[in-house]
Amino acid sequence: MKKLLFILTGFISVSFVFAQDCKMYFPADEGTQIEITNYDKKDKVVGSSVQKIADKETSGDDVTLTVSQETFDKKGEKIMEGDFTVSCHDGKFYMDMRNFLDSEAMAAYKDMEVEVDATDMVFPSEMSVGDKLPDASITVTINSSGMTMFTMKVWVTNRMVEAREQITTSAGTFDCLKMSYDTETKMMIKVQSKAVQWIAEGVGMVRSESYNKNGKLEGYSVLTALKN
Repeated sequence: MKKLLFILTGFISVSFVFAQDCKMYFPADEGTQIEITNYDKKDKVVGSSVQKIADKETSGDDVTLTVSQETFDKKGEKIMEGDFTVSCHDGKFYMDMRNFLDSEAMAAYKDMEVEVDATDMVFPSEMSVGDKLPDASITVTINSSGMTMFTMKVWVTNRMVEAREQITTSAGTFDCLKMSYDTETKMMIKVQSKAVQWIAEGVGMVRSESYNKNGKLEGYSVLTALKN
C-alpha cells in the first residue's frame, strides 16, 4: 500500500510539473495591449493592428486568453475588428490560426458569414535550435445568402527553430526564438511563401518577415508598442 501511494504521489507530482511547465508566448495579464506595425519591402507603413487581452480564463493549470484585435490601414482608419484566442494547456502553447489571416483581405467579407476550421499552431514548452514543430492549417469558407462564395485554405509547414537571437524594437529589447516556416494559400490560385518569425516568452511576436517562393522579401511586421 505504501509503495502504491509512493508511485501515485510521484505520478501526480510529475503531472503537476508538466502542466505547470507551459510557456506563454504571449502576454498573460488581462488588459495588456500590443501594437504591431506592418511594412512593405521598402520600409513604408502599410497598416497596423492593436491587440488587447480582453479576457483571461483559468481552469486548474490551463489558461485561455481571448484577444480582441483592431486592424488599421496605412492612413490609420479602422478596417476590421474581431477576436482570437491563445491558450496554454498540457504543457504546450496554442496560437489561434485566425491570427495569421490577412486582415485587410478579410475586411472585404466582414458583412458575410464566415466559417473557420483550424488546426492551431502549437509551441512545445521546451524548444531547442534545430527542433521541427507541428504543422498548422486553417480553412475559411465565405457564405452569402446561404450560398458558398469561396473557400480559402492556408497550410503552415516545415516549421523549425532556427536560432536564439536578441531583437530590439521601439517596444524594447527581447530574447527571442527565431523560427522559419513555409505557407501555402489556396483560393482561386495557389500561392507559396516563406516566413521568418521572432517570438519571445511573455510577449509573442516581436518581428515577422514574409518572403516569396524565390526568397525575396515582400514585407515585415514589428512589435512597436507593449502596454501593461
